[in-house]
Amino acid sequence: MSQRRLFVTTALPYANGHFHIGHIMEYIQADIWVRFQRMQGNEVHFVCADDAHGAPIMIAADKAGKTPQQFVADIAAGRKPYLDGFHIAFDNWHSTDAPENHELAQQIYRDLKANGLIETRTIEQFFDPEKNMFLHDRFIKGECPNCHAKDQYGDNCEVCGKVYSPTELINPYSALSGAKPVLKNSEHFFFKLSDPRCLAFLDQWTQSGAVQPEVLNKISEWIEPGEDGKPKMGDWDISRDAPYFGIEIPDAPGKYFYVWLDAPVGYLASLKNWFGKKGLDFDAFMADPATEQFHFIGKDIITFHTLFWPAMLHFSGRKVPNAVFVHGFLTVNNGEKMSKSRGTGLDPMKYLQLGMNPEWLRYYLAAKLSARNEDI
Repeated sequence: MSQRRLFVTTALPYANGHFHIGHIMEYIQADIWVRFQRMQGNEVHFVCADDAHGAPIMIAADKAGKTPQQFVADIAAGRKPYLDGFHIAFDNWHSTDAPENHELAQQIYRDLKANGLIETRTIEQFFDPEKNMFLHDRFIKGECPNCHAKDQYGDNCEVCGKVYSPTELINPYSALSGAKPVLKNSEHFFFKLSDPRCLAFLDQWTQSGAVQPEVLNKISEWIEPGEDGKPKMGDWDISRDAPYFGIEIPDAPGKYFYVWLDAPVGYLASLKNWFGKKGLDFDAFMADPATEQFHFIGKDIITFHTLFWPAMLHFSGRKVPNAVFVHGFLTVNNGEKMSKSRGTGLDPMKYLQLGMNPEWLRYYLAAKLSARNEDI
């Protein structure tokens, strides 16, 4: 049997805090799978990075009296004891604020634009009259328009997973000042996911075996036409107005990529950085039809990884993932998703500080996790 060549990632942790037990679960799952592939004699490149951009990091850095870059660097500096402590062995750890990611994200955008899949539109956007600034999605909270969960951010619901625009929130308020925002016009950039080419490609890719059956059931809702004959999935707003910590959109002063555009590009950027260190040819590896690409993620970020990301790659002329493996949530005793912000998160370092064997946790999670998308 010929040796397989695999590129494997886990979801990038957001660099506004330390790892929680959910991160460690996903990394252990992927690490075990990677070790198994290597035992089969396969070539594996296992990479990750800090997701460094966006509004929450701007807010947290400001509160800490640091620049966003310094804030992210300080968080990144604390990653190693967690990974070493639980025997998780990534080949490379990088950052989405690195030069490779700026270059790749901007090039993917140019390629999508050349393919006729980017357009600009004037939209109404929330503006905080007290702070005198446009409010990015993470600066706005309100009630989810789909499942009516309270205190959800303005980009997607953590409860039902729906992606929406901030203006769709019910009873919105500014997360910065608490003020009721007002609507003002702003020019934004959109990735035309509703284009028939995108819908045809996603229909084919999602049914190719690239996602688990239960995940396919969920995302099929967004691709299939609604009662009006139009797909439920609209075009994706990929821009944010300054001030914003992120990657500038080429030829658009004061406009930045929404963090979810450049975050998955960070997988490629980390691999490119790793190949640079090893003296390997990144472009040749990614262009090789034999190269296989796999992502391990949680079910709260399905839409980004199984709709937006494959479409971004395919229509920018790049390789698409062979599979996206989706696990469920770690839940607390009442079945509620474990959440750092709600005070139900667990610090993995406490486990190690108590002197408990990391192999016990690795075994427990390996025994509980399966190919299915189930909560633990």
